[in-house]
Amino acid sequence: MPNTVIAERYQITDTFGKHQFDHPPQNIVVTDWTVLENLLELGIVPLGAPELDRYRHYVVQPKLPTMITDIGKRMTPNLATVKSLNPDVVILGTKQRELARAFSLFARVNYYNSFSPRYRTNGTKSRKRFLQIAQLVQKVPLAEKKLAFLDTRIAELKKQLSDHFGQQLPFVTTCRFSAKQKLLLYGRNSMPDYALGLLGIEDEYQTEVSTWGETEVSISALKEIKTGYLICFKPHDDASIFNQNNWRKLSLVQQDRFHYADPVWSYGGAMSVLYIAEAVTKTLLNL
Repeated sequence: MPNTVIAERYQITDTFGKHQFDHPPQNIVVTDWTVLENLLELGIVPLGAPELDRYRHYVVQPKLPTMITDIGKRMTPNLATVKSLNPDVVILGTKQRELARAFSLFARVNYYNSFSPRYRTNGTKSRKRFLQIAQLVQKVPLAEKKLAFLDTRIAELKKQLSDHFGQQLPFVTTCRFSAKQKLLLYGRNSMPDYALGLLGIEDEYQTEVSTWGETEVSISALKEIKTGYLICFKPHDDASIFNQNNWRKLSLVQQDRFHYADPVWSYGGAMSVLYIAEAVTKTLLNL
C-alpha cells in the first residue's frame, strides 16, 4: 500500500477566538490590505484582494503579484466575485467584522482586527497579528525570522541616525495627505509613531489616541511644530496646498523643515514598521 501522509490537526487564534484546521488553507481571499501585506510577506499569494490599483499606488511594499483577482472595495467587496473564486477561507481585517455572515455561507471566515484605541500600541499588536496569520498558513518560523530581521535592521537604522545627528535626534512629525487632500498627522498609537519610537525619535505634535493614531488638522495647526521636521509620506497627487499663503508663511516651510518620504503604508502589518523606519531614515539622512 502507498504511504499516506496524514496532516496534523492544529489550532489557530484570531479576533473571533480559537479555530481548528486539518491543513493550511490553499485558496484564500482577503478583504483588507493589512492582511494582504502579511500574507505576501509570508510568501502566500491570495486568490483575491480589494482595490489592487490603489494598493499599488499607496502601499507599494510588498509588491503585488499580477495574478490576484480584484474583488472590489475594501469595505464593500463584491460577494459574487469572492464566491466565484471558491475560497477555503476569507480573511477579514480591521472594522470588517460585519462582513463575516455573508462570507460564512460559502467559506470559512477568519478575522484579524489590527487597529484599536484599546491596544497598548498598534505597532506591538501588529507583531502578534503577523504571528497569528503565520499560524493559520503554517509559516510561523518564517514570520519569526522576518521579525528578527526587522529588529536587526531597525537597530542599524538607529545607529545610522545617531552617527549622523549625534545623541540628540531631531523631532519628527509624520503626515499624509488623504485622497481628499485632508492633512493627517500621525501621533500616539499610529504605526509611524511606533516606528519613530524604535528609532529613538520623538514627535513634536501631540495627538489623542485613536483607532489609526491619526488626526486631521488645519494648516494653522502646524505652527505647533516649532523646531522639528514634518515628513510627509508619498504619494501626494495634488500639490495645490503649497500655493496657499498660510502654507507658505509657516516657519517649517520657510526654514525648509517640510520634506517627503518614499511611499509606505501607515496602516499596514508588522513589516510596514520597517518600511516606515527606512523611509524616514532615508529622508533624514538626505536633508
